[in-house]
Amino acid sequence: MTYHDLYRKLHDEPLKPFRVRLTNSTVIDVREPGSVIVGESSAVLPVEMILDDRGVRVARNWKTKSLAHIVEFSDFESKAEDRRSRP
Repeated sequence: MTYHDLYRKLHDEPLKPFRVRLTNSTVIDVREPGSVIVGESSAVLPVEMILDDRGVRVARNWKTKSLAHIVEFSDFESKAEDRRSRP
């Protein structure tokens, strides 16, 4: 994955929240383009977001990940698809 790939995904219009899948099979959810900092070889990704007492979404915790460890982007499943996949 290159920083151009991540930058383009973050600037899709309109932005659809997406998941970043890493080489170790973990996923990090990205809901807002401003919550990610893109560098040449790594990215700072939010791993825990909260709403403060005024309703502002802020990062409580984040991870710096090498772009080489990003395997793919995937869209969130819709609620209807999610319900169908449950037993």
